[in-house]
Amino acid sequence: MTIVAQLCLPVLGPLPPEKDQRELHAQTINELERLKQICPIDSELARSPLSLEFRAHPEDEPLLKDKWKPQFQWRNYSLLNIYVDATACVAKIKCSTERGTDKFSDAEWESVCQEHAISVLEMEAHYLLLAANIARPGSLSVVGGYSFLNGQPIGETQAFFADDLFAAVQVSREKGWPQMPSPSLKETWEWLVASGALVDGVGVGRLGRALSALSQLTLASNLDHSSIELAWIMLGLEALYARGNVGLKEQLLAKTEAVLGPRTENKKLFGAVYDFRSRLIHGDVDIPLRFTTFDGVEKYEKFQSERYEHEALATAVLIATLQWMIKRNEHRLEFEYAVKPGGLGSASAV
Repeated sequence: MTIVAQLCLPVLGPLPPEKDQRELHAQTINELERLKQICPIDSELARSPLSLEFRAHPEDEPLLKDKWKPQFQWRNYSLLNIYVDATACVAKIKCSTERGTDKFSDAEWESVCQEHAISVLEMEAHYLLLAANIARPGSLSVVGGYSFLNGQPIGETQAFFADDLFAAVQVSREKGWPQMPSPSLKETWEWLVASGALVDGVGVGRLGRALSALSQLTLASNLDHSSIELAWIMLGLEALYARGNVGLKEQLLAKTEAVLGPRTENKKLFGAVYDFRSRLIHGDVDIPLRFTTFDGVEKYEKFQSERYEHEALATAVLIATLQWMIKRNEHRLEFEYAVKPGGLGSASAV
């Protein structure tokens, strides 16, 4: 019997005043509609293609009758359906997993394997959402959705909020650096599949660690912000650029210019990001309590303003680097030193 797994993911539209973000959102939706099918990352899906279907309104999906209720009344919603023939996946899970005959009947074991296949498909959906927000930062978020097997409800899916990544686009445009090459979603997904950097939900190798760090900036709840998100971003940048643990700031300053071009204006801004990160990690910055309600006091506003500015620029550098790698189909950054013409001993990373 064929087993079809399906996810219904309600896509959250940007707030009405955010014109630039809405344009990016529309570009991403258009690309999703054109993709139709993509190759999965996880080998457990036995290379069964993922089929994508876009609906203008969640209520247009018959399976969501009496299920769908908008979470935010002031936002617009569309729907992304993701399907896969999970027959081979379920069979593979049965063969590769210890059953424990004393714990599960045949019917229970079948149900366990099918639900695991749904979990694999949901992970693929999150990979796709991550890829979309690398290609178009802040353009694609989903609220909690629904999973089905052969049209029968199985459970709910986790939300994926990435709205805040749009700050990287804004700071890139405002500061003029780094420029974002903006690969297509198709290019980004094919690059991600070929990278081998995501294995069983873990980012492996330098690229995988950078991708995992970026994923920490996406949220399962739009309220789950952290004061140390900058540490995750810098972790991702160091995974890509740094070698060893000496002169990390200098390595990042030189190598990011070699990849992303010179900082002709605002030259000290990126160095200030690293300095703020070091002060934050080493306990030299006053941090608001997680549960504080005094968000109007001067110290709170100063910290949040400074943190936001540094996070936005660092995120822009991380995403621009990933986009640069995608456009060149590179999965690793390698550097060497060369002597500049006109001055012996004047060297730079190339």
